[in-house]
Amino acid sequence: MGIPGIYDEIGRGERISLSKLAIEKFEQTGRPFRLAIDVSIWQFQIQAGQGGSNPAIRTLYYRLIRLLATSIQPLFVFDGPKRPQLKRNKKVGRGGASASDVATKQLLKLFGFPFHNAPGEAEAECALLQRHGIVDAVLSEDVDTLMFGSGITLRDWSSEGSRGNKAPTHVSLFDAKKTKDGKSGLDREGMILVALLSGGDYATEGLKGFGAKIACEAARAGYGKSLCSISRSDEDSLANWRNNLVYELQTNESQFFKTKHKSLRIPDDFPSREILGYYTHPVVSSATKIEKLKEEIPWDGEVDVPGLRDYVKEAFDWTNKVGATKFIRNLAPALLVHKLRLRANRRDSGYGDLVLTQMNEMEYVRDICGRREHFSMDGKPELRVIFAPLDIVGLNLEDEHDDSGDYGRDGLAPVNDDDQIEAYVSEDEAPKSKRVTAPYDPTKPDKAWIPESIAKVGVPLKVEDYEEAERKKKLPKVKAVRKTVAVKGGMPKGALDKFVKVSKPMEEEYTFPKAPARTIAASQPVLPPVYLAPSLDKFPASQPVPTSKSKALSRSTRS
Repeated sequence: MGIPGIYDEIGRGERISLSKLAIEKFEQTGRPFRLAIDVSIWQFQIQAGQGGSNPAIRTLYYRLIRLLATSIQPLFVFDGPKRPQLKRNKKVGRGGASASDVATKQLLKLFGFPFHNAPGEAEAECALLQRHGIVDAVLSEDVDTLMFGSGITLRDWSSEGSRGNKAPTHVSLFDAKKTKDGKSGLDREGMILVALLSGGDYATEGLKGFGAKIACEAARAGYGKSLCSISRSDEDSLANWRNNLVYELQTNESQFFKTKHKSLRIPDDFPSREILGYYTHPVVSSATKIEKLKEEIPWDGEVDVPGLRDYVKEAFDWTNKVGATKFIRNLAPALLVHKLRLRANRRDSGYGDLVLTQMNEMEYVRDICGRREHFSMDGKPELRVIFAPLDIVGLNLEDEHDDSGDYGRDGLAPVNDDDQIEAYVSEDEAPKSKRVTAPYDPTKPDKAWIPESIAKVGVPLKVEDYEEAERKKKLPKVKAVRKTVAVKGGMPKGALDKFVKVSKPMEEEYTFPKAPARTIAASQPVLPPVYLAPSLDKFPASQPVPTSKSKALSRSTRS
């Protein structure tokens, strides 16, 4: 529930992809994003699950698969026996031993997720864990964790708008520092005052006439900080605090409020010392316990696949090969991401041996066939990988009873159950129209989108090969030599060879034979070239050739 109207003052938070938060933390620090989760909020929400066997626990099952696929390291926090016994006008149990807690812890163990039992309120314990750096943020469903001192609070893990399917992808992020420095101007103590004046989890009615707006104005004026600094046993200081606040409300002398509020009164017993103590001094783990917890949390627990198979068989009636196929179908993609991330920490990954590394990578990813920047990760790059689901999960289908039922993608489960699978496992776009798909076969390769950063640490050689292939595609293509196309029809080649002898033109340079060298006797004198041929003047001059005209002229002359 939280504080009614508080979001109108502090805003709805920054909508951001949970997977993006996880990947950016992994890229910056080399470890996953760590998130404290208030289990009681989830237990309340999953009661809305419908259809099939144990719908509430089945909804939790799909949420855990979703977390496994985001490379987040969650720490689930349960309420303890010293929590306030009245919350939202209802009596609450002591926590830790309820049937829902037992069932939840059993499922968490099978997924390898750690959990922690708080001594008191889980929300307060989560905020303490965040302040001490054990986790990076707190996932809750209201901003009460800000009143307990959490620096980063996430809420409303859900789908983003109308894009894609209904898979939960984004959260609303509240940064305590940005909230204080922003328009609302509210710090932790100010929000405590707002909860006391306008109503909160421990006193839902608040004071008469005080809404969130007036309460926030008083908080921005510093009345929350001054109240929390007063000892709960200091009655005089509390009385002065009340009188000063009433005076300012009625006169607005310091212009703290938009208008005067002459009718507002504050009773002499305000605030309740007990309720104020729930916010300012909640029951949480000691400093010694916190330091011990830092060393003991098993962040990367092993996923018990055989145990999970037995669990869903009993809890959800996923029996025989049909049930096993359904189990593999929704677990395999998430488990693939989990295993690829863990490969970066393994000593036997074979990174020192190229051949061994290639062989090891083939056990996880057969090939990479695409890249995208999708809204589900706020544009962080993903790679489309081809993998073998059965190899990733590691089940032996021969141990499952064979049945004759069809277990295609559209026949794996009832409608509500399939909706759950799509909502919590898939991030692909919702299909625009129904299409017939081949039956899902866990023994055949399947495809999944995984964060590029996870692929680079899990199958680095595969990523290098894919990137090299993509670079080659972008290189300019060399034009091939154009071949002469023979004309169809006409006379066959060589048809005239038997009638005509074709001689090829002289291709080589012809060399004329050399004249024999002139032999000159040794006794002959060597004469210059002029003596070797007779002179032209010794020959008579050449006579013109007679013509018919010249002959006639000659005859007339003689006569």
